[in-house]
Amino acid sequence: MNRSIRVLLAVATAGLAGACEKSDMPIKTSSMDGVNTSPSASAADARGTSMVRVVNAVSEGPDVSVQLGGQTLFGQVMQSAVTDYQEVALNLAQFAVHVQGVPDGMMLAEKDRMLLDGSRYTVFLVADDSTKRSLRIVRDHVIPDSGKARLRVLHAAPNASGLDFSIAGSKDKLFSDVSFKNEAGYADVVPGKVSLEVRGKDTPTVLLRIANLDLRRSTATTVVITGTGKLKFFTFTDALMAPVVAP
Repeated sequence: MNRSIRVLLAVATAGLAGACEKSDMPIKTSSMDGVNTSPSASAADARGTSMVRVVNAVSEGPDVSVQLGGQTLFGQVMQSAVTDYQEVALNLAQFAVHVQGVPDGMMLAEKDRMLLDGSRYTVFLVADDSTKRSLRIVRDHVIPDSGKARLRVLHAAPNASGLDFSIAGSKDKLFSDVSFKNEAGYADVVPGKVSLEVRGKDTPTVLLRIANLDLRRSTATTVVITGTGKLKFFTFTDALMAPVVAP
């Protein structure tokens, strides 16, 4: 598919998703850290809050704490950890990352962000190199089109150039030339178990194969690519929960 057409489709899809994000259904997030739930977008919007979580996409290094407006929002976030969502009342968020023994914290490429009430955000901590870190703050559109599953990828492997992603057996690329510290938005796909293949930009060699990726209906799965040498990955999945009906 022509890349410019694919980008336009992705933008259109994200716009439709944004229109549907004020859902009355809470969200369940599953990762290797376990399962947690967060309130519906409508409930957070009514309280004048947004929802923020942190993903430590650094493959090596100590645990970190993440502060917002001078207050610790998450403490001891380990490598590959996915925190739960926390509701945040601040619209202008000023993030800081701290490591034990480093009193002044880290210099961050992105630390300030406007947060919209009722919206979800993931703060990815990414290693620029062995000593520097960056934050990549993205908005989460976790509700796929009806009957579909949603997939996105984040490139957090500092020594890898642009990456192409495709589903095994497909001639078309799902995401093309995803650069370091970036994600290509969401793609809505037919639900099912797939193998995701990762290649260098426009090269035939598979650098990483993610087998049996279970993309279920009404879920949004994020694949994070890490590693300073051989590529590694971890995933987490957001799923719509049925509203609780009072007895």
